[in-house]
Amino acid sequence: MWGWKAVERRIAAGVTLDQARQVIRDHGFSEQVVNPGHVIFRRGGEQLTTKAENFPLELAIAEADSGLFLQLRYNGFVVFDTGDLETLASEMVERITGAQ
Repeated sequence: MWGWKAVERRIAAGVTLDQARQVIRDHGFSEQVVNPGHVIFRRGGEQLTTKAENFPLELAIAEADSGLFLQLRYNGFVVFDTGDLETLASEMVERITGAQ
């Protein structure tokens, strides 16, 4: 896989894009593309690892009709996914919603 396996989550209304951006930056991601209503972040990591949290990641967040939309994917070649990406996406949503 080359970053194409994406995990998507919806974040209920009540959290602004700016609040989410701050939480994501606080967790080691840097903004790569900033557009009105849409931000793409990247976080570096190890190319050889067994945990998604240590692998380079790309996270996109955008405003949607019913809140925010989050997409997380690997930013590199991945042989297999152990489900860590799903867990990490859920943890990011919890962090974002807990920060409001």
